[in-house]
Amino acid sequence: MRRVALLAAAAALATGPAVASAPASAAPAALRHFSGSHCPPDSLCLYRDHHFGGGGVAVRAGDYIGFLGDYGVNDQMSSWSNDTGTICTWWSDAHQGGAAHSMYSAYRVNVLPSENDTASSVRC
Repeated sequence: MRRVALLAAAAALATGPAVASAPASAAPAALRHFSGSHCPPDSLCLYRDHHFGGGGVAVRAGDYIGFLGDYGVNDQMSSWSNDTGTICTWWSDAHQGGAAHSMYSAYRVNVLPSENDTASSVRC
């Protein structure tokens, strides 16, 4: 019996601690791609080009995108518009790392040349 207990303990150590999975109700962020300057209503839109063109991605209020590269748009934002009714934030590095930049509701902004194509994560 002692040998069985030792083997069970060794197996538990070898596999590491159990990791809880996300609850089934946790929905992923609903990032939507769009073309041209056609930002969906009530969205935060990150545009590839200055002056709100070139297409991009739209995020809803309450969403968090830890790495824009997961959606093929890392380091590609040149302008943004926020029609979510809330303040959103973008960061220069993945998972809220690097410099943080507030994106106020009802604003449309061309990012500064030093910040162009540097957005890697966003929370709205």
